Amino acid sequence: MASSSSLFVMQPLSGSIAPPAVVSRRRGWLGFVLGLVAVPWALLLLAAAGFVGASPSGWGYAVGFALVSAGLVSRPWRKRRGLTRAGLAVLLLIALARMVFADGTHVETLRLPDRGHRWVNRLVAERDGTLLAAHALVLSGGVPRSDSRDFISALESAFDRMDAAEGAFATPAVATYLGLQSSKSFDTLVISPPDGASSDTAVVFLHGYAGNFAVYCWQMARAAQAISALTVCPSVGPAGDWWSPQGERTLEATLDWLASWGIRRVYLGGLSNGGAGASVLVSRVSHPRIELRGLVLVSGAVSQAPTHQVPTLVVQGRTDSMMPTRSMRAFAERLGKLATYVEVDSGHFAFLDRHAECERAIANWLRQREGK
Repeated sequence: MASSSSLFVMQPLSGSIAPPAVVSRRRGWLGFVLGLVAVPWALLLLAAAGFVGASPSGWGYAVGFALVSAGLVSRPWRKRRGLTRAGLAVLLLIALARMVFADGTHVETLRLPDRGHRWVNRLVAERDGTLLAAHALVLSGGVPRSDSRDFISALESAFDRMDAAEGAFATPAVATYLGLQSSKSFDTLVISPPDGASSDTAVVFLHGYAGNFAVYCWQMARAAQAISALTVCPSVGPAGDWWSPQGERTLEATLDWLASWGIRRVYLGGLSNGGAGASVLVSRVSHPRIELRGLVLVSGAVSQAPTHQVPTLVVQGRTDSMMPTRSMRAFAERLGKLATYVEVDSGHFAFLDRHAECERAIANWLRQREGK
């Protein structure tokens, strides 16, 4: 009689399980294939970081991704995974650092109307993506030569000034390109005057084509300091189509929020497409508790927009071919004495390459309107 213990002898299973060593080799070769795909992108990212003069976080992301890629492509020939893990650690460290420290000094990026935050807006520096896109536009001919002469250098200089003043900050551009902006939930840059003065006056500045970027809002805020006004820059989407129903509702929601926080006087402004939108919306949008004090249009207006009775400043580049100067002059002429027209020696990007002249013109006009 067979011993009872033999009844419990395990028999081989019909379906075999691969040994751990085989599974590890398979994963190693899968990692190698992924590495082959990732390495060209890592090299391209490193080259782009050097080409545009990336921020410290931009370089950190590029180096971290390069380490991960190198670790993956070398996995079948090594036993340790330190290289891949080091790269992942660098990526995680950079992301966490930006989540914690991207607060800005005076710049705050809020989600309105609930005053929340989108943490995704903290993950990358605005400088990196904006300069990369700007170089791509210029190299592809997306910007006319007459307007792009000093565009890149002026944009770099603007970011240098803002980075020195604000440090790391969140940018609404991230959420914009993720398709998260709507009239019911939109990112808004809010910049308080540096002197900390309490004011019942705000400048609402509408962004142009390509989306809402803190660097332009920050430059408008420098001019608004002349009257210690709050600067508020809402987001509508990459097209900057403020004249659309979504744009109109977004501006209305912005004014509602401002009124709830005690703002009683507003200057409405816009850059490029934002200026075109402001020139149309000034006749459509109002708020019962807010006085519209004036209109500030920079490199943009709809020349045949309905006439209005609001004092208007028009700042225009002399050789602008994207928003033709002759159309801007015609718009100002239609307004007659209500318009103040300022022309500077620049193209469409006058707010960047002639920033001091533009800021001075806006500041002086605001002081005159406020009697300061």
